[in-house]
Amino acid sequence: MEIRQVQEKDEKGIRELFYLCFGRQFTHSEWVWKYKGSPWGSTDVVTIIDDDTIVAHYGGVKIIFHSPGHSFDVYQPCDVMTHPKYRARFFAKRGALVRAGELFYEVNSMDFAFGFPSERHAILGTKQLGYTEHSYITVLSKKVLSFIDIQNPLLKVEIGWDFITGVELDALWDEVRDSYTLSIEKNSDYIFWRYRDNPVKQYEPLIVRARYKKAIKAFAIFSFGKHDLIILDFFCIRGIKIRFLFKLFEKIAIKHGLDNVKLWVNPNENIFQSLVEYGYVPEKGIPYIFKIMNKEIDPLFLFEKYCYRMGDYDAS
Repeated sequence: MEIRQVQEKDEKGIRELFYLCFGRQFTHSEWVWKYKGSPWGSTDVVTIIDDDTIVAHYGGVKIIFHSPGHSFDVYQPCDVMTHPKYRARFFAKRGALVRAGELFYEVNSMDFAFGFPSERHAILGTKQLGYTEHSYITVLSKKVLSFIDIQNPLLKVEIGWDFITGVELDALWDEVRDSYTLSIEKNSDYIFWRYRDNPVKQYEPLIVRARYKKAIKAFAIFSFGKHDLIILDFFCIRGIKIRFLFKLFEKIAIKHGLDNVKLWVNPNENIFQSLVEYGYVPEKGIPYIFKIMNKEIDPLFLFEKYCYRMGDYDAS
């Protein structure tokens, strides 16, 4: 069994393993987007047998996190997978995936890693790769009404990537970033890569700007599910009433015949209580977890302060 960092020749084998594990095609364009085009870089490790058969893969996208006064180098593991024949049946065994993960953390410098694993992978990460005990995302949802009355003559609403520039996005993010206790650094490089340039999924931006001065007041990303409008991310300056922004989402949902609006918000955020008072109902979501490499970071800080959004989940 050979465990090493990925080489160019491994792409085909990794994509075949992805199809075997997840049941969908991992296209070349998606490979290039994820492992060549990400703004802060990406890396991965494979476990190989018989010289050329890839039986495990542990990938990761580098992400910069921001907290007021601090910046953190972080990795988000992705495409973590093992060939069914080589999965360890017991958590006590160091199987092909665990050994690939060990090398991944050995060769990549970071303050911490974070992810949204399955229950099994969360337990595996805690027992064998030094992850924290996992917690759970909080999902907020609201059933939309049949009629939404929304008017504000001072604001203009636009939908579409042609209506936003990188300079505008960066200016808005610079204005709001310190209002987040801990968040991914959501500059235009990240936003455009993660959403606009995604070769697999389609996301729509919503822009709210002053009608006369043209300055951006709020920005959001959403997508359409089978029955739900999914809010992947949103940020807005002070002075924008949050109910106005979320009434816009409800209006879009009604227009497209959807039943609900859904998003992720940490209950420790101030906006959480505002949304609950507005009619959003919280429920338990998927696991999330951290692996802390910088020993000065308190796990409680990460779980309490991380302002997660559904768009932070690489499978969303």
